[in-house]
Amino acid sequence: MPRRYGPDGTALWNGKAPEEFSEADVYRFMAETEEVLQKRELLGGESDARSIAQRLAEGRTQAARDNAARPAKAAVKESGHDR
Repeated sequence: MPRRYGPDGTALWNGKAPEEFSEADVYRFMAETEEVLQKRELLGGESDARSIAQRLAEGRTQAARDNAARPAKAAVKESGHDR
């Protein structure tokens, strides 16, 4: 795995400092950055991600309430033939 930081603390990408990038490295970096930005846009940013997490938590709470309100199934003894 490439290093993320050089010995002097500068940020590296795929083990290279920006000054060492070839043209192909620049295009790969731009493509990776665009992918990250598109994902962030699809998620709607950090505030929307929080609201998604809140909605998921509320859904889990409601599901737990619904499951608690259901009658429990009767226990059925397995016979040796069921295995």
